[in-house]
Amino acid sequence: MKIVNVMNFVRRIDERIKDSTPKLLALTRDQLRLVNEYAVENTFLLQYDAVCDSDFVSLFKEEATDRTELGLWYEIVEPLTSACGIPYRSEKGWKWDWHIIPGYSMAYTPKQRELLIDEAMRKFKAAFGYYPKTVAGWVIDTHTVRYLAEHYDIKAVAICRDQANTDAYTLLGGYFNQAYYPSQNNIFTPAQSEELQISVPVFRLLGPCPIHNYDNNKYSSDEVKQLGRRSACFTLEPCWYMGSTPETVKWMFDSYYGEESLGFAYAQIGQENSFLGVREQVLEGTRMQIEQLIDRGDVAFMKMGNTGAAFKTRYPKETPATAVVAPNNWDSTDVQSIYYDCKNYTANLFRFEDKVFFRSLFLFDERIKDHYLTETCTTFDAVYENLPIVDTMTCPDQEKKACGLMIDGACEPFAAEKIADGVLHVQTGDVSVTFYADRIEIGAKRLMWYANAAKEEIEGARDGFLLCYKGNRYRLRMEGATLAAVSDGFVITATEKKLILYPEKL
Repeated sequence: MKIVNVMNFVRRIDERIKDSTPKLLALTRDQLRLVNEYAVENTFLLQYDAVCDSDFVSLFKEEATDRTELGLWYEIVEPLTSACGIPYRSEKGWKWDWHIIPGYSMAYTPKQRELLIDEAMRKFKAAFGYYPKTVAGWVIDTHTVRYLAEHYDIKAVAICRDQANTDAYTLLGGYFNQAYYPSQNNIFTPAQSEELQISVPVFRLLGPCPIHNYDNNKYSSDEVKQLGRRSACFTLEPCWYMGSTPETVKWMFDSYYGEESLGFAYAQIGQENSFLGVREQVLEGTRMQIEQLIDRGDVAFMKMGNTGAAFKTRYPKETPATAVVAPNNWDSTDVQSIYYDCKNYTANLFRFEDKVFFRSLFLFDERIKDHYLTETCTTFDAVYENLPIVDTMTCPDQEKKACGLMIDGACEPFAAEKIADGVLHVQTGDVSVTFYADRIEIGAKRLMWYANAAKEEIEGARDGFLLCYKGNRYRLRMEGATLAAVSDGFVITATEKKLILYPEKL
């Protein structure tokens, strides 16, 4: 199952740009004509103010074909709050503001969130005659998603890729790319039980690079670093270097669709219409990406809502295990990266030169509540995160190229293969790592856990490690190993042929 969503996001106004509305409309028209030219299934998500504008509505009524799905792009704008009798608290006096306050749903009370989504859905139906099947935004709070699932027949939700301290919100330690069923307590956390599961899948946007998205230029060559602003985001967005360069786009598609995914490979391409300064690059980059995918011949173009329905048909009960494998690097640095995601945890196994280590490992706990489930966000940024076991990006020693949970042994370039449903086996020299939904089995003599590659409290115990992060206690249980504390962390020594790690809730 290999799917791509060509999905463009439509704003009516961008306060940073003079006379933005006609320019945004013109780019949207060109984006629509581009997908019409190739006759591929696609999705356009419209912000509330665009739904209120007769020129935007007429564009889609007159030029969109039945291959285009229209959905809701959910950023909060002044016309929406005004329609609900709610103040719009933009410090700049803008009608669209990209800050959390007032531009995103968690800045409002739960009751206000219900009023806002009801008005947005009402207006959409008044304009187009039906409710949207897809609702997406860079960040959406859990209460809103639960309300959508209970009161509207939506098929898919989408939120931003992981990113730290960017655009007034942080998303860290989430399901890396494909899709998952979220917890009723936290949209950013996959549910572990059917009882606490929201039945609408959440997809991750923008096609993040499996090597550089996590910590940007840390493993980039000097040539890429010299690109400066052009390489600011390592995603498939055509406004950036990576998403507009044919060679790197091919590498991304090869990683997503040509390597082992455990049965579900997915990417979103397209662009919000606010990147007017690189207008031609956006259009030509999207064209190039569409043509590459057509030439591949093994990837299905689908509407976002249909993708959500197909996901639910294939995985009706719980979040599946999926993988993204990058067996080589598009840059000149010697790097490999594997993401394994399941309903219990997300892990990134990484090779830098002759070192193999876990660059990140986060536990999912469906019981932990969204900070804004019942409270409003009152800060500049909003934070969504899961429980860190290893997190080398935000650790104090983040400049160290190889740290985290290090595997000792002959670490050669690795190969990955599926050995059973939801099970990924990785071989690197005489070392093996096998990912299961409930555990990680490691065939190695020794591991080194650098304690400074963690931001949580770590306490060694007889059968592993007890951890605590922001008052939440959890553990990394071990079998077939002993541990010893050393000056910069812990040494974990295998007592049998393999040691087993169990990321577990307490």
